Amino acid sequence: MTKISVTGSKKYLDRVIDELHDLELMDIDQYEGEFDTGEPNEEAEKLSELLVDIRSVLSKLPETEPEKETTTIQAIQENLPEITDELDGHEAQEEQLKRQIEGIKEQKKFFKKLRGSGLTAEDLKESETLNVFTGRLDKDSFLKEIRNDRFEIFEGDSATAVIYSEKYAEQTEQAIQNNSKKQFTVPDTELHGTCENIYNNLEQKRDQLETQIESVESQKRELAEKWSGKLNYIEDFLTQKIEKAEAPINFATTDRTFMAWGWIPEEKFEILEERLAEASEGKIHVQREELEEDEEPPVKHENNRAVQPFESLTDLVSVPRYNELDPSVVLLLTFPLFFGFMIGDAGYGLTTLAVFYAGAKMFPKGKEIFHSLMYASVATIIFGLAFGDAFGYVIFGHHSELAAATGIQLFEQIPILWHRAEHLGQVFTISALIGLVHVNLGYGIGFYNEYIKHGLKEAFLEKGSWYVLQAGAALAFLVSPTAGLPVMILGFLLIFLGEGVEGMVEIPSLLANILSYLRIFGVSVAAVALAAVVNSIASTAYGAGGLVGIVLGTLILVGGHIFNTFIKIMEGFLQGIRLHYVEMFGKFYEGGGKKYAPFGAQEP
Repeated sequence: MTKISVTGSKKYLDRVIDELHDLELMDIDQYEGEFDTGEPNEEAEKLSELLVDIRSVLSKLPETEPEKETTTIQAIQENLPEITDELDGHEAQEEQLKRQIEGIKEQKKFFKKLRGSGLTAEDLKESETLNVFTGRLDKDSFLKEIRNDRFEIFEGDSATAVIYSEKYAEQTEQAIQNNSKKQFTVPDTELHGTCENIYNNLEQKRDQLETQIESVESQKRELAEKWSGKLNYIEDFLTQKIEKAEAPINFATTDRTFMAWGWIPEEKFEILEERLAEASEGKIHVQREELEEDEEPPVKHENNRAVQPFESLTDLVSVPRYNELDPSVVLLLTFPLFFGFMIGDAGYGLTTLAVFYAGAKMFPKGKEIFHSLMYASVATIIFGLAFGDAFGYVIFGHHSELAAATGIQLFEQIPILWHRAEHLGQVFTISALIGLVHVNLGYGIGFYNEYIKHGLKEAFLEKGSWYVLQAGAALAFLVSPTAGLPVMILGFLLIFLGEGVEGMVEIPSLLANILSYLRIFGVSVAAVALAAVVNSIASTAYGAGGLVGIVLGTLILVGGHIFNTFIKIMEGFLQGIRLHYVEMFGKFYEGGGKKYAPFGAQEP
């Protein structure tokens, strides 16, 4: 990446901006200095207002997949008020219909409770001489307590109505209060007839309203099919035009000249220089600039296709600095392994793969992250086959439940590493070893970064010193304290020289960081246990026999493993990525870089 300046007469400013936009090469710096900055094109404000209106309409239109249709700004300006009015009318009508349906739902709830009571809407209206209670009533207790007979009880599907004389209201209401659990408010309705008839009429009315909503939505879809393609075309056109119109605010200007600074890939310098010369009849001067002290170029990820999905995971923390090793490669090499080892089940590998594939299709903006997680699913399948596990069942090896179920002894002969449930000690040890290797890999990358920036001495003092300390600890543990202590003291001294007091304070965290990787063991054990629990409950249901047992067992098995799939995704991702971000990246990764964003390039 090289810094350049572009200088020329204002006469060619628009041409230069157009060419830079088409080239999509120059990441333009915002000018901050003694000269004035340029002003946006006169039409920028009007175009921005139009763009806001277009985006507002597009956000309200139903999603369709029309091809972009060529049109003109004038045509959109002429038709946009009519489109907006029509769309607003449809939305207002739809909102009104939805409110009516909500009201009908509340009425239906009430009249459904009193179906079978024989009461009509008129019976439920209070008068000067009669009062009405509707709710849940303990009828037997009420009848024992009441001391008059000026009432009548009507029972519906799930509620009771009591119609009683106003003359005995106080006594009757006291008995109702003492023996009722809940009271329902009689809704206002224009319908007549029995509660059952009213309920049926409300059903029909709701269906009619839903049909009207479908009609409104159909009209909105027709509007979208007619205009979405054109509006999307103009939206893209205006976005580019406004970006060009506002570009001068990043330039330094005088009465007659302009000057812009920015960054381009070194290998693209001659291409940009030639194109600007052609656009300006050779009147534009482009030159490389010297970097100021502490000035860093923007960063452009330059990884192969296998690594690219993991760039998004790196950028979630921070963009790498210019002379810093991009940790996306590390994430490719180790994150899928952590995820796969923790879940370690071929069945869940397939289900998580399906979830991540669907996620990439449903959420295009996050597809890179989902693609990185698909690597993790593949690793899960591989580890699952190596452990002989699928949805918690042992499928390979001498304990093969698949062989027992199918009678195919070949499944018992397929070699596996081990059954995790029977070798928890090995899983524990491997988790700790992974921590030791992974943390020290972080120190190794940190050594490289420091070597590139400051040379071998600084690299050794800041990062190599941690290897010396660990070597001393290993000698003390494996050989004798006498052999290890001098090396450890040397390590302490080197850390102090390299990182000062801050480094000394971090020494206890080294062991904590390594032990933190035991969460791999914890998640792995939990993964086995959760699957076993689902299978055990389902097995109990199947054991009950009969159609009910089969259906219930199947529902438990399918539902339980679907639930477990999402639990394992959450645990595998959060714990796996945490071990990278917290335990490893802290050993070498600074971040804080500025992402390369060339003028004219659209965000993916």
